[in-house]
Amino acid sequence: MSENRGKYFGVCTSYHHSKGCNCPRCPSYPEKGVFMFCAKGSSAKAKQKAGCLCADCEVHGKFGFKGDYFCQP
Repeated sequence: MSENRGKYFGVCTSYHHSKGCNCPRCPSYPEKGVFMFCAKGSSAKAKQKAGCLCADCEVHGKFGFKGDYFCQP
């Protein structure tokens, strides 16, 4: 079992959900082409925290997530 899973592992990362994901628009976005860090896990390429859009994300609201900076380790 992989340890590189997001806090909300098990949330479907389908095309439908990925369209509501704020990761690609986030100022702290660490990795082009990767999204839904809340479900997939943090990025090894994480940059310095420069602001977070998680709380305003459609996916975050839809599933009742708690927290922010899911892309950061």
